Amino acid sequence: HGMGSYLNVHEGPFGVGGGAVGADKQFASHAAKLRYLNEIRRGHYVSDEPGFYQDGSFGFRIESDLVAVVAETKYAYGTRAWLKFEYLTPLPFSRSLTDPSLLLEDEVAWTDDFHSQCWATVAPLLTAANLDDAADAARARQWLWRETRPLQEEACPPVPPAV
Repeated sequence: HGMGSYLNVHEGPFGVGGGAVGADKQFASHAAKLRYLNEIRRGHYVSDEPGFYQDGSFGFRIESDLVAVVAETKYAYGTRAWLKFEYLTPLPFSRSLTDPSLLLEDEVAWTDDFHSQCWATVAPLLTAANLDDAADAARARQWLWRETRPLQEEACPPVPPAV
């Protein structure tokens, strides 16, 4: 869903999908048409929330905030720029909830690359000066280092020193 500027988390100007509401009901509503027929444009912010729910048993959802940016493509096609999404939430996926054996090779590579970006973005901020406590900074760096290691890595090397 879109992310609003007035604390309305489902604010437009666009929407993706409609949850459990069928297309016939969505398009019977003028408000739904306005939301679900608008294009996503460069600079639009969106929340991506893939998940799975087993009725009466369990569920999970990974929620990330994204922004639409211009994509460089191999071939120029059409007159409009192609878009892609960039993550705005540089936090790693939980290793304890990730089973790499269930992922394709390119999914493992994507996750490892994303985790590397998380480390590069967040680690420089985890300093005693920023957190007002050297012990908190060290614990936070240790956690981030452990969670952003490559999925196939069996032993976690020591945390690099803060710069």
